[in-house]
Amino acid sequence: MSWTDEELQDLVTRTGRRIPVELVRVMTDGWRVPTVDIEEWAGAAPRRRRRAAVTADFAGDLLVVPNGRPPWRTSDLTYPFRPASDFLWLVGEVDPGSVLVIGSDGEPTLFVDERPALGRPLAYLDAARGAVYDGRPESLSAIRTRLGLETRPIEDLEAVLRGAGRARTVRGLDPLVDSLVPEDGQELEKQLARRRLVKDDYEISRLREASAATVEGFRAVARALPDVLKYGEPLVEGLFTQAARTHGRGVAFTPVCCGGSRSTILHWFRNDGQIESGDILLLDAGVESTEFYGSDVARVFPVSGRFSPAQRDVHDIISAAHRVTLDAVRPGTTFEELGAAAAGVLAEGLTSLGVLPNRNVEGLAEDVLARRWTLHGIGHMLGIDVHDSFSVTSEYMTQPLVEGHVLAIEPGLYFSPYDEYVPAPLRGLGMRIEDDVVVTSNGCEVLSAGLPTSTAGVEDWLQTLS
Repeated sequence: MSWTDEELQDLVTRTGRRIPVELVRVMTDGWRVPTVDIEEWAGAAPRRRRRAAVTADFAGDLLVVPNGRPPWRTSDLTYPFRPASDFLWLVGEVDPGSVLVIGSDGEPTLFVDERPALGRPLAYLDAARGAVYDGRPESLSAIRTRLGLETRPIEDLEAVLRGAGRARTVRGLDPLVDSLVPEDGQELEKQLARRRLVKDDYEISRLREASAATVEGFRAVARALPDVLKYGEPLVEGLFTQAARTHGRGVAFTPVCCGGSRSTILHWFRNDGQIESGDILLLDAGVESTEFYGSDVARVFPVSGRFSPAQRDVHDIISAAHRVTLDAVRPGTTFEELGAAAAGVLAEGLTSLGVLPNRNVEGLAEDVLARRWTLHGIGHMLGIDVHDSFSVTSEYMTQPLVEGHVLAIEPGLYFSPYDEYVPAPLRGLGMRIEDDVVVTSNGCEVLSAGLPTSTAGVEDWLQTLS
């Protein structure tokens, strides 16, 4: 396509850049874009089935699911873009700003905010999105073939939404969509969360990949424990992050790398402390694998290679609670029942440690009082989100597990260094053991079974790696 000087000058003016028209022409002309053979992606078929199921849930409604946009970090820089989870589950990976619309007739259309391609002036003039700066964009026709989904430019979206009847959307991801679709009580978001609870075989394969990569990350940290004494928590985070990028897309969440008494802080994300000889290292981390499916695993390492007597006592209790909980995972069991199984072991352990007998509080059972030192529930669902289907947590916690649920199990005990209710040798110790499991027809498959959980198993494993 040829561009007149007037057209080029108009584009320069609209972008607010002070660039000679002659330079814009030089940057626009003379590009050759090779053709690439595109085939339908393997992930398109399961997503086609998911869209059909959600369409049936809201027959006759227009369903609008945005992909979202990258948040600004500072100045003209954004954070790396991570597509919205519901969009990923229904569509797959596409550039930011895209929106899936399933019409009232059940037909899906993907509206794509296509970036300026080479050979167009905006490929150079649009410094935020142009192909000269951000690489060659995927064409609408290529997206259509790859995803097996009708595709249109984003400019057509507003007219479609303004002319729609009853519509539902996932809010908070796209300002234009939010402005055009009336509030609907978030029913679409909740129903998508319910649908996402049971994973198909395709999803479970992605979650296996994520857990296997996470095991590699833990091995990388364990091999470097001597260096951890020198460089502390920053090295732990760096080692795991490197493994996550090598074996997956990156980390599924900011790793929790707690040395010493910081192990008692559940959400220690600073990861900037030193680790001393005799300390424990609590690592809670996960890799995000292909198609953004994640993992969430936690282990405790004695950095010297051997647990102290007090550390061993606490780890033995948590390991026992972990085993009891995994043994209880099967169809028909609820999260509440899993939590009760773990709580019984943890409360008995707290009694053996001399914590609970001295803390009688009228009206509170021991397992309730024990929450001072257990701090969190037994686990959560896992999938495209680390805390998957979060909007329906209160529902799934009380409903029976079924085959295809994937969850993280994480019993723990935490004794703050400032807690005068516990014996002095325990203060500053925080431990949890977390594994990712798939509910099977008669029990569960532990996806992260490549990492030991028993006290002796951890010590032997560390010795083998060293």
